[in-house]
Amino acid sequence: MCLRKLMIKRIDAERLAFINKCIEWDTPRLKNEEYPEGVSISEDVVYDPSTGGSGLLDIYFPGDAKDIFEEAFFLIHGGAFVYGSKELDKNYGMHLALRSGLPVVNINYSLMPEKDLAGEAEEIVNALSFLRTNYGLKKIHTTGDSAGAYLALLTVFLCNDPNVREDLNITEDPGINCLSSGLICGGFLRNRNGFPGYYMDKDKTLPDYLMDMGKATALSFGRTHNVPLAVITGDKDSMLKECNYYKTCLDKEGIPNSFYKAVSAEDRVMFHVFPVACPFWPESQKAIDMFVENARI
Repeated sequence: MCLRKLMIKRIDAERLAFINKCIEWDTPRLKNEEYPEGVSISEDVVYDPSTGGSGLLDIYFPGDAKDIFEEAFFLIHGGAFVYGSKELDKNYGMHLALRSGLPVVNINYSLMPEKDLAGEAEEIVNALSFLRTNYGLKKIHTTGDSAGAYLALLTVFLCNDPNVREDLNITEDPGINCLSSGLICGGFLRNRNGFPGYYMDKDKTLPDYLMDMGKATALSFGRTHNVPLAVITGDKDSMLKECNYYKTCLDKEGIPNSFYKAVSAEDRVMFHVFPVACPFWPESQKAIDMFVENARI
């Protein structure tokens, strides 16, 4: 067997093992979740019927549901690009809606390897265009966890930088202004020959900067206007080194940012994506408040 086939076999095995581990963790968590009161939900809204079921979104409204809203948080779930759904982030999104006073749009998207990064980016643009056309959305603040943090940051570029859209072969301008981004335990560095980077760019056509979001941010913000960024991690976060790296890149480029490394307490471990799994913790509430503060700048 050639080296490339061996590499692909190894990566596929890592993907399946990762998915099984996530299912084992998330199944009891979701079963036992308690959602906050005071939130109205528009559930399973179809934004892209061509996806065969993945093109769905939920909207969480603080108070009563609305037919028209100009500003919202735009939430993207994590899962290494290969796993997950909007239900993983429902509790977090509802807490965010209550604390911000803004609607929160929580999207599904096609997972890798069904789609590559360009395909996922196109679906994000389709969701934004749908929201603009059907709800009057004009301004967003993105947020996401893990791979969702990568995609939340990419969404900033997709909204504000036509060069990034061109590099991803996206011809449509979503017509939305992105004003801030809150990034939870993000995976900011990817390897084309590792998991999950291989699935992002099987054909090796993506520009190198999209494998390093520190470089991507410097490049895109150098062409457009900076938006405030908030980076959240924890002392037991598996992505702690990547979050520290990204913070260093932002500071080096003079890009406005706030950074919070939550420290584990006796009864609370600041593990990967803790604000999504436990949005009621005080550390998670602090992270959410950082995102809200940036949205009000």
